[in-house]
Amino acid sequence: MFFLELYTSDMHAALGRLLDHARVAGLRLAAVSARADVDQCRISASIDINDRDAVDRLARRVGGLFCIDTVEVRGESQCPMPASCMTP
Repeated sequence: MFFLELYTSDMHAALGRLLDHARVAGLRLAAVSARADVDQCRISASIDINDRDAVDRLARRVGGLFCIDTVEVRGESQCPMPASCMTP
């Protein structure tokens, strides 16, 4: 199980893109939640998979989108992945 967190200024666009990319990648999202604060939104997704590479590919694809500020992946090796360090 891996946990993906997105920080964004446009919750609706980011949530739609996350769901689209996860579906295309064939990943099963166990749970998704979204919370809006004053200036930023956080979307959390639990991904029921044991393949870290598949989750990292999803994080890179989603992190490269215009509306995503930061992406973090937690799971087997808990290391954050800021969007500025990823290439689409």
